[in-house]
Amino acid sequence: MKISIGHAVSGDEFFGRERELSILAEILADKRASVLIPGPRRIGKTSIVKEFIRRNKDTHNTVYFDLESRSSVIELCQDLIKVVQRTYPDFVRKKMDLTGAWNTMAKMLPELKISGICEIKTGRIEPAAKEFIDRMEEVFEEMNKYDFIFAFDEFSDFLWKLKERSLEEVRFFLEWLRRLRQEGKIRLIVSGSINVISTVEELNVPDLINDLADLEIFPLTEDEIQRFLGELAGNMCIELTDDGIDFAVARLSDGIPFFIQLFASGLRSYREEGRKTFDAAAIKEIYYRITGKQHKEFIDLHSRLKDYLAPDEFQAARKILAHLASDPMTFDDLRPYVEESVADKDRLRQLLKRLTDECYLTKEKGYFRFVSPMLADWWNNSYEWEK
Repeated sequence: MKISIGHAVSGDEFFGRERELSILAEILADKRASVLIPGPRRIGKTSIVKEFIRRNKDTHNTVYFDLESRSSVIELCQDLIKVVQRTYPDFVRKKMDLTGAWNTMAKMLPELKISGICEIKTGRIEPAAKEFIDRMEEVFEEMNKYDFIFAFDEFSDFLWKLKERSLEEVRFFLEWLRRLRQEGKIRLIVSGSINVISTVEELNVPDLINDLADLEIFPLTEDEIQRFLGELAGNMCIELTDDGIDFAVARLSDGIPFFIQLFASGLRSYREEGRKTFDAAAIKEIYYRITGKQHKEFIDLHSRLKDYLAPDEFQAARKILAHLASDPMTFDDLRPYVEESVADKDRLRQLLKRLTDECYLTKEKGYFRFVSPMLADWWNNSYEWEK
């Protein structure tokens, strides 16, 4: 098993998650079911989807589609058709009923790409766009007869981009997908690196996804953390002593695969040449180097807050995370530090909920703390000044 940081994996590089894969297969055995995977960032949602596709290619025709770089419903439809043609060329070639719909849509796209689906002020669908949508529904309906499932990744990111155009377009898109699901024209697997549930709640449209079956992804257990790290270390011909394993497992207790991969990458980068056995003292030294470095993966977790939070909430979040990186704190402990930015108690509670939904924080017995000890140590080293 090779180290893979920040990339989805499948096949021989995929570890564990048999429970989640089994439940996903069980849900999708129902020919009308669609699934929401709302788990936190970096826990392995995309890898689970891609491994499911790989394992079930003989029973399900699944189209994986990353929504991250799309910013309108028109662009989604246009690019989705290209992905379908590329992924299942034989199906497209043999289904002559779809040819007319595809050709008509291709002719309409140049004009529609300029105007988009909705008029921003009224939310009204233009006649030409309505025809385009009708054609797209024909495509979905025909494909659904052959058990096609569309896996929409980065779903929340796409909703926020639609929100920049208009909230009406967000609602139109979600209502459209819900109607297609209820009419048996489309089946979906929906996931995203931003928590989908917290996103639709913030946009006030949670009712539009409440028919999706949830697939909960649990953190890896202590035993799984140890086995996963052991496999990654073994591939590098590295052996950890018992006290070394104990230290590593304690710092990786969140059970998020991304941090285990990052830890293993540090062992590879910082080990002395020729060294094969690591005790706790050696691992601690490497760990301090890992959490003291400006990793682009960690920096992304800091910078992305600015993309999805209002300016005053962003300032408050920086202070909250800087304080919690060193010690757990209660709501009342945190409040004095952020009153300048977010004075309203309800808004602060909502912000803390958002940070919890996005897997920065967890709450236990009234105390907030970082989910990942490793991320907390890095944050404390890098952003203590933001207190």
